[in-house]
Amino acid sequence: MKAKAKVPLNPKPRIVSASRMDAGSDVSRHQGKLGQAFSSLNAVLKSHLRRSADGRKVISHATIADRSEFYSRMVRELHAMGYRMLDIRQLKPKHVEALMKRWEAAGLSASTLQKRFSHLKVLCGWLGKASMLRAGASYLDDPERFQRRYEAGYDHSWTAQGVDPLDKIAEIAEDDPDVARVLRLQHAFGLRVQEASLLNPARDLLEPDCLRVVAGTKGGRPRAVPIETEAQRALLREAEEQVRRTGHSMIPPQYDLKQWLTRCYTVLARHGVTRKNGLVTHGLRHQYANDRYEELTGEPSPVRGGAPVNTRDDQVARQELTARLGHARPSITRAYYGRESVVGAAPPRSADEVKQQARELSVQKRLLAARLKDRIGATTRRGLDTVSASTQALRARLLNRMLADLLRLGVPLNTPDALSASHVDALLRYWRQAALTADSQRQRVQLLAQLCEWLDRPELAVQVRNAWKAEAEAEAPPCPWSEARIQERLQAIRAIDARAALHLELIRAFGLTHRQAGAVQPGTAGRDGVLDVLWEVPKDQVLRFSVAGERQQAVLEEARRLLSDPDETVCPPELALDAWLRRVYDLMRTVGGIGVPGEPTLRALQDRDAPVPHVLSRDAWLLARAGLKRPRSARQARSGDGKPPYPPSRRWVSSVSCS
Repeated sequence: MKAKAKVPLNPKPRIVSASRMDAGSDVSRHQGKLGQAFSSLNAVLKSHLRRSADGRKVISHATIADRSEFYSRMVRELHAMGYRMLDIRQLKPKHVEALMKRWEAAGLSASTLQKRFSHLKVLCGWLGKASMLRAGASYLDDPERFQRRYEAGYDHSWTAQGVDPLDKIAEIAEDDPDVARVLRLQHAFGLRVQEASLLNPARDLLEPDCLRVVAGTKGGRPRAVPIETEAQRALLREAEEQVRRTGHSMIPPQYDLKQWLTRCYTVLARHGVTRKNGLVTHGLRHQYANDRYEELTGEPSPVRGGAPVNTRDDQVARQELTARLGHARPSITRAYYGRESVVGAAPPRSADEVKQQARELSVQKRLLAARLKDRIGATTRRGLDTVSASTQALRARLLNRMLADLLRLGVPLNTPDALSASHVDALLRYWRQAALTADSQRQRVQLLAQLCEWLDRPELAVQVRNAWKAEAEAEAPPCPWSEARIQERLQAIRAIDARAALHLELIRAFGLTHRQAGAVQPGTAGRDGVLDVLWEVPKDQVLRFSVAGERQQAVLEEARRLLSDPDETVCPPELALDAWLRRVYDLMRTVGGIGVPGEPTLRALQDRDAPVPHVLSRDAWLLARAGLKRPRSARQARSGDGKPPYPPSRRWVSSVSCS
């Protein structure tokens, strides 16, 4: 009988060719120095290629192929430029600089440059040479070429293209219900098409109100998406039924993932969902991001023309959306809802101009800081010598922003003594054109007037205040809807949820934010001709709104009738505030037609005689409610100067006063 061949117990691992996974195939094609370089590259890739940069996980086949193709090209390019190194371990800073210059000259995009530099960083880490690299932008003649622009220039969501997502998905469902189900999951949870296709609720639904997205995520990064509505729960129940039929995900059993994605795009193309038509599945993630941003902040996103919101609310919304969408940095979400830009400013034309402007701005900031060193903390409030450190920091930030705006607008303030009427006019004109809230404009105007006084230019301070007063007294734009039409829409909402209608009436009549309207207690806060708002306001402050008009009085009477318990808030006790706001937004858009594309926002429908709040100290307010007075200081006792229960009322400027 023929003897069997012996099989080694520990066979030598097979080296896969570089055309697939590494650079090995180039060894057979190239001899001499280039072949030796590829041999050394293969030796490094053999132990590192299939794992992440930190070695903690196995990377995808796509990343493996991308890396191997890049490293092969890198070696060929270095040899083509005359750097005939025999061993990849001989990689030096001059090689990195030569590659980056070559790619810059080739006109590669910022994203491609960053990706290639990232591959270089990984390779240097494998070689133990990570410390030899500088920042990627420093290798380029134009550092701006390395900077990616994430801000969306326009709204990519389906509604912005004039397409109702639910109607289009219903149309697709008649053709292919399985594809339509994936689209509904994308629309409801902001998923990518691959994530929605691989979803398995039985596996991913860890908590009743939280969906964990694991399969198909970018970079294998899991995330949690909140389940907030009954529509989402109904959709997940439908998805569970699909999983019982397929046994694993939303993909029918006759398809693998690649075949399924091809099927999806084929069906979508039949219904006009193509990049050529400006409609892609990723637009549903844009739809989700922009809608959630408006729910979280109470304002449409910047790319939808919304006004800037409170910095804290904006940061909270960005962080929340970053987590929901599965990104690592909040700045990435600007690709979905954009960022406010400088109106009327032309971008620099060259890298040299960028550097020159940065140097000029740095000098201007130092000169102004030195001039205002003893004045920036000044205050006119009784009992205080200087403003707080946080207020001084706010003033410094706003002043630096003014200098940057003037530089971009072409009227730089080279020295503090050069302040003139042209600078004042340029700033006032820019603030009128910029998408700033009335409070932000008032804050900047007040600080500009103070700056004129600090620089001993009182006549310019008078000019600033007069210009602002004239602007404030200008005729307000007419309301886009008649009062009868507004009440008709509110009545439709009231028929479904009277609290939601009251919530919107409080915003219209008093100018409250959505969060303030939800947290207000009309029974206790509205008395003696004022409405005091304690919650969802800047720290240590109480906002006092006067109840002077008939509209304000009628809204408060309606609130007291509807909420019998004086301590009850507009937000129902069984709901969290965020859940309540989502319900209000949904009713406002779907039933009232307010804030949908082509219709006015709630801010545009606000009463023109809505009161401007006065800011009170929370401590003084609490003492006055208790019938107590603030103890006098030793200095006041000596001078006989007493303080009233409230500090002097002032107009609401911002979360940190500049006065």
